Parts: sequence; structure tokens; C-alpha cells
Amino acid sequence: MRIFRGAALGLALLAAGCATTASEATGSRTVQVSTASAASLNAFREANGRAPLARSAKLQRAAEAHARDMAQMDRMIHRGSDGSAISDRVKRQGYRFGKVAENIAKTGRGQARAMQIWIDSPPHRSNMLMRDATQYGLAQSGDYWAMVVARPR
Repeated sequence: MRIFRGAALGLALLAAGCATTASEATGSRTVQVSTASAASLNAFREANGRAPLARSAKLQRAAEAHARDMAQMDRMIHRGSDGSAISDRVKRQGYRFGKVAENIAKTGRGQARAMQIWIDSPPHRSNMLMRDATQYGLAQSGDYWAMVVARPR
């Protein structure tokens, strides 16, 4: 888990039982998170005194690309196969951020398990509850999960 302040990006993962959409990219199945997942993330934030997050298409693309990249490398890592950091990946999508954070996980037990892993980890929980975050993106590729939470500049 890494937080970049000032020029920061955060990946956020959401709870289980939510509908998903699949898209194919470079041979890896990537699952996008539905609006039902946002409701779950936002319920967690609300229960902890935080404002809800809106889904950002740009953050979503950054989360999808990193989840896919980790699956292709078969490695859970914050650094992309091209050496990129979350801030680089978000900027590539045209997102200008003031703050950003990323959560990643590897689990074959679904979205609920990824969310629980993050809730149980103080640094990841902190990312999900980032006070001034306003937007998120969340994706899965195979057993790899990526969540980005951010505040635009």
C-alpha cells in the first residue's frame, strides 16, 4: 500500500454480491465493478462518517489496467510492469489529481474477500476512508484486484 499526497492516487475495492460487467483485454478477463458495488463501498464509508464516492471512468480505466497488468505478471505489486506508479497510471488516463491512493489484493474468493482484506488492514482501510476522496475506480482481473480512490485537482 502506498499513498502519494499532493499528487496521489488510491485504488479502492468494494463489497461482494454485486453485478459485474466483463470486458476482454490482452487475453485477460477484466471485471468492472457495478454501481451496486459503489453502494457497498459508500455504505462502508458512511458507517465510518465519510462522504460517498462517485465512480470515475478515468480511475476505472486505471484500476482495470493495473489489475490486468498484475494478472499478466502473476504478481501482486504496486509498481506496473513498465515501472509505473499509481500516479503515472492515473495521469495516463487524463485524470488530474490532488490526492490519490491505491489498494491491491490477490484472492480467488471474490470481491467480498478483497474488501475484507482491506478493511482488516489499517493502511488499506485508511485509503478506503480517505477523508477528502471524492471518486473511485475498482476492477478485477483473474484473482487480482485494484482499487483507486482520489480527489481531482
